[in-house]
Amino acid sequence: MKRWYFIILAFLTTCIYAQDVTFTALAPKVVEVGQQFRLIYSVNAQAERFVPPAIQDFSILAGPSTSSSSNVSIVNGKVTQYYELKYTYILEAVKEGEFTLPAAEITVDKKKYTSNEIKIEVIKGNGQQPSGQSTNPVNQQPEETANNGTVSASDHYLKVIISKSRVKREEHIIATVKLYTRLNITNFGEYKPPTFDGFITERIEVPPLNQLSQENINGKIYFTGIIDKYILYPQKTGEISIKPFELLCYYQTQSRRRSNSIFDEFFGTYERAQAKAHSLPVTIRVDALPENKPLSFDGAIGELKMDVSIDKTRIKTNEAVTLKIKISGNGNLKYINSPKIEFPTDFDVYDPKISDNIKYSENGAIGNKTFEYLIIPRHPGEFTIPKFEFSYFDTRANVYKTLTGGEYKLSVDKSSGDTTVALTNAFTKEDIRFLGKDIRFIKKGTPNLKEKDQFLFGSGSFYLYYIISLMLFGIYIFIRKKNIRENANIQLVRNKKANTFARKRLQKAASFMKQNQKEEFYEELAKGLWGYISDKLSIPAANLSKDNARNQLINKKVDAESIDKILNIIDRCEYARYAPVTENTQMDVLYNDSVEIISKLQQQLK
Repeated sequence: MKRWYFIILAFLTTCIYAQDVTFTALAPKVVEVGQQFRLIYSVNAQAERFVPPAIQDFSILAGPSTSSSSNVSIVNGKVTQYYELKYTYILEAVKEGEFTLPAAEITVDKKKYTSNEIKIEVIKGNGQQPSGQSTNPVNQQPEETANNGTVSASDHYLKVIISKSRVKREEHIIATVKLYTRLNITNFGEYKPPTFDGFITERIEVPPLNQLSQENINGKIYFTGIIDKYILYPQKTGEISIKPFELLCYYQTQSRRRSNSIFDEFFGTYERAQAKAHSLPVTIRVDALPENKPLSFDGAIGELKMDVSIDKTRIKTNEAVTLKIKISGNGNLKYINSPKIEFPTDFDVYDPKISDNIKYSENGAIGNKTFEYLIIPRHPGEFTIPKFEFSYFDTRANVYKTLTGGEYKLSVDKSSGDTTVALTNAFTKEDIRFLGKDIRFIKKGTPNLKEKDQFLFGSGSFYLYYIISLMLFGIYIFIRKKNIRENANIQLVRNKKANTFARKRLQKAASFMKQNQKEEFYEELAKGLWGYISDKLSIPAANLSKDNARNQLINKKVDAESIDKILNIIDRCEYARYAPVTENTQMDVLYNDSVEIISKLQQQLK
């Protein structure tokens, strides 16, 4: 057992160190004359030999000193080790100018690696604390009073850096919120980000600001760091301003109070202070898109492409087909709408399922957005989904472009279990009714016959039956004529019997629910609701659709809540039947909702 343990351990160790070796150099890009700074050479492997660089333009105060750190983690059986070996110098800048720190060399597993060179700018020393005599790069900003006195706004401010100052409407802009300070920042307080009025915004993830960089601004060294990044989509034309905002910062400053301790005077004492960094407004010019917009243009902008696919073209009636439209590239993907498609009128088409996979970065919104249409043909035949267009404005070429999708020819066969020919889920006199096996079986054997004592003809019972028969016949003639008059108006008949037909369908659906026959339940429930709408509103089969039903119900003064509820129940029935993987509808809840909405509509449509 121990033997296998050491073998596995040795194997894992080999896997741990089987990684690419990187050897890099790190130092500030700008320093002042007389400033001390660190030069660090870092490698992610055990090194055998380090050849130091030939440093000439800086004083070496210490180094190279070595330090290492490592960490091993096992996640889902995968072993990962982080290892870092550092060689650190303490250097001092001695003169102004631009200098290059040469590369160092290291050997790992008998293979030599060379680091990168570093260019450093050395400027005249002005000190790290704010100075009222220094050049003010943002002299229009107010001064900020802190615990120890006044902090000049030129030494502590925020800035919004925009990638473009003039764009088209809906064209993306990258806005970077950056801090510039000469204070010894220790922590950040309240941050009031920009409101970006007139823009739709998407935030770009930035790493936590654990360490500030150094930059030369007008001959002074500033500590800088990125606070936030956004993608902006302008929603109107003209000039749009990004209003000022602020960030509260905490910093250390040397105490000016007199101390009684000799050690405090020797080593120096510090106290905590705070100051707010403010920004200036930034103005962006937004131009309107060109006027020659294609008919299929619906606001898409960027550099895009479209892929269209269909999962099958030969199907049977009542089978579901999925048409997928995928738009990908760089642009306002999140706000793109599906292309308009003219589906055959005999198909049931549901609102598309929309999904997206978009990553926001300095390059914009890159990814894709997918529209999946669920299509259900209701009767056999040859059908065509025609070509359709998707237009967008290409920001690189500065022109409108049109992409084409389709066409698809679908062959629909009659399903083996389909015993009806229903153009829609409504009922008309043209519907072909189901003919069941209703012929009774012929009884076998000898019949048992008996003679009667007297004949019925001429008896009192005969005349009584005769009179009753005449009365019943007269009643029948009266009712028959009445029915003929009423049946002459088919729409009136359907309207009166709409509730009865719907109740029968719901009773049948209830029996399926008790037997846990889900598909049959949802189908019968949907037919009952569609049939009620068709009969009650006198909508022909060819014109029956959700939009038409909604408009007719609105015309009949039905309240919006009831309209939304019955159409929502129909949608849930269809999705539960054809997309059971994602549908969690409870049958009893759906059934009770259907009974309730039909009763409610019956009261409003009297």
